[in-house]
Amino acid sequence: MNSIPLSISEEMHLLAQQLQYHFSPTQLEELARKAGFVQRKSKYTAQDLVSLCVFLNDHVSMTPLTRLCSQLDASNHLSMSAEGLNQRFNPSAVAFLQSLFSTLLQEKISASFSLPCECNSYFHRILILDSTVFQLPDPYADRYQGSGGSSHTAGMKIQFEYELKTGEFLQVDVGPGKNNDGLYGSKRAKTVEINDLCIRDLGYFCLEDFEEIEQRGAFYVSRLKLNIRVYEQNQEVEQFKDGKVKKQSLFKEIDLEAIMNCLQSGEMVELPEVYLGLYKKFHTRLLICKLTEEQTQKRLLMRAKQEKKKIMTYKERTKRLSAINIYMTNAPDIYLKKEHVHDLYSLRWQIEILFKTWKSIFHIDRCKPIKPNVLNVMYTGS
Repeated sequence: MNSIPLSISEEMHLLAQQLQYHFSPTQLEELARKAGFVQRKSKYTAQDLVSLCVFLNDHVSMTPLTRLCSQLDASNHLSMSAEGLNQRFNPSAVAFLQSLFSTLLQEKISASFSLPCECNSYFHRILILDSTVFQLPDPYADRYQGSGGSSHTAGMKIQFEYELKTGEFLQVDVGPGKNNDGLYGSKRAKTVEINDLCIRDLGYFCLEDFEEIEQRGAFYVSRLKLNIRVYEQNQEVEQFKDGKVKKQSLFKEIDLEAIMNCLQSGEMVELPEVYLGLYKKFHTRLLICKLTEEQTQKRLLMRAKQEKKKIMTYKERTKRLSAINIYMTNAPDIYLKKEHVHDLYSLRWQIEILFKTWKSIFHIDRCKPIKPNVLNVMYTGS
């Protein structure tokens, strides 16, 4: 029996119940003080900001300030001018809403997945970096250029780095949709601390970044790009007549397709000592997992849609390798067992679900031209 989808007002009511369950007005005020949003006694409280950005209006980013003031007055008996409300949409409001969301997200993740004890013991922090992009109305094109290449296309990208163990927001950046994930990932790699574990998706794949993370005494988990060649040390090194070693014979390529064809659905094999790249060999640990037939067909269908949408063509080798997931990490087995790698990497989906919620329920791509500081608060509130 199919369930009846909830309306927006019903979704908002459920969300309100969750917030009231987790936070009393006193707790909200305490979080707001820590974020700098509340510094002295004011008629505009932390609870008023949460009400305005989450409950009072289904399309808050499209509503004029004067109407938002009227809604505050009608529901919370709070009288404010439009300019007074505008001034309250500031960086401290963003920080407060981030801390509120961070607390809720951490409880959600903790309830749905428990980290293996060795992960808690060995890794100082577990960092998840991800992004989402969406279109904006054309008037935003000067400030937020989209990824389509046209100067008249407006788009926004939200970069989000989250610390899994504490629920802390490490970085939330709002920028043009054309901004490159790889460049942002390189920037964040320089902030990694010793014994951190960084979980990255393919959009941030960069061997130089993984090397930077390793040099900082930290660890990474990532999917492997299928156009990267994988090598192992050659046990039968060739020599010239004068006895010098032929450098091109030091390594030999690993046939990933052959390994894939030998695996059963759900089976995983580990290659503890491999080297990536044709020229500068990057040492790492590789784990290969065979997908089910259903998962493989779903992936092939998704890639066919991407080819049509982006007017591109995947290489035949990439299509053939669609039946496996390949993970790479520099974390040793004592820190991260191979059985835990897939589940740990899958925690990224908590952030993906968040992004889908922002788009499908809160419609963050629907807004009218408003001031940048108001726009940032509205998106954080969503």
